[in-house]
Amino acid sequence: MQEFENRLSSIRQQMLIRGLDALILTRPQNIYYVSGYRAALIASWTSQIHPLLVPAEGEPRIMTRALERETVKTQWTKDPWLYMDHDDPFKVLHDIIQQNRATAGKIGIEEGFITVRQLKKIKQYCPKADFVDATGLVESVRTSPSSAEAECVRKAAKITDVGFQTAIEHCGDGVFPYEIVAEVHNAMYKAGQTDFEASFVAVWSGPTGGMMHDTTTTEKISKGDMVTIEIHGNYNLYKAGAQGSVYVGDNPPARIMDAYELVSGMYREARDAIKPGVRAGEIFDAADRIYNSRRGAHYFRRVGGSIGLTLFDVDLGKEKQDQLKPGLALLVQPLVDDPALITCACTIMVTEKGREELTKPLLQLYKV
Repeated sequence: MQEFENRLSSIRQQMLIRGLDALILTRPQNIYYVSGYRAALIASWTSQIHPLLVPAEGEPRIMTRALERETVKTQWTKDPWLYMDHDDPFKVLHDIIQQNRATAGKIGIEEGFITVRQLKKIKQYCPKADFVDATGLVESVRTSPSSAEAECVRKAAKITDVGFQTAIEHCGDGVFPYEIVAEVHNAMYKAGQTDFEASFVAVWSGPTGGMMHDTTTTEKISKGDMVTIEIHGNYNLYKAGAQGSVYVGDNPPARIMDAYELVSGMYREARDAIKPGVRAGEIFDAADRIYNSRRGAHYFRRVGGSIGLTLFDVDLGKEKQDQLKPGLALLVQPLVDDPALITCACTIMVTEKGREELTKPLLQLYKV
């Protein structure tokens, strides 16, 4: 309870700064962060709207379908409002706002996580309210994680390491990616993984390392392929990530070796630049210096970002000004796609005096 009370207090400080009378949360991870409602993501799929209202004063209140009356008992906010499927949920939300005397006030909404239709319907019921974008408000509070959050990420990292090692062990000539994916999920749940919505297991393969973010799993891995593995294990919905590339065979081409040396060098420089007080853009600059010296151009993407309950609330991109604080976990993931998709990535936590690698990076090209 104290953990949630602390979160609510910090959020209300930000609301006060912005002059908000109420805050409507619709991002599932933020609903979980404030209320502990684990089913927020699935509930958002099945509802016209699934919000949590945080008033400037008084109790936060979650509303959800009557179908979820048992699940909603697991979260901490008082008096959840259950509505039936034939009710108008936007009318229900209006009634909650009215009870908190905010129908004519300044109300924060997460424009980045609400649909045009949802916003139109809310405005229809609250025509006198002043709606302002509050995207990032909760996320800004999370950039200073509590010790409890940091512990969740540490446990997730141990689960991720189990999954990543399992993927390597099952990778080889003639194997289908789906076989690896299945083995990884099985191993991570046995290692203590909790929630099925938060984990992510991707295996891409081919002569050029496979197609980034492609979802097919039925192309058989062959000798001479580069296999790219990305794992996000989770503990209590908090994630940690690892990513790396392995070569199927004994003699990888020189250009592959050179590219892997480049990526691992970028990772080392980025890792060594991490410490409290450093700005996110400085981590990018550290990796970019290695890339630019080798390829004569600036790096073409970010080198990672924050990881935990969400991904990349803090972006390790060029000129980003977010200041790194102790407890913040970062997925450092430099990669190249020429001559192949090659990556070396790890979750690193900012500590009081520097950094801590939570997952194990593949600093040398691994051959299977």
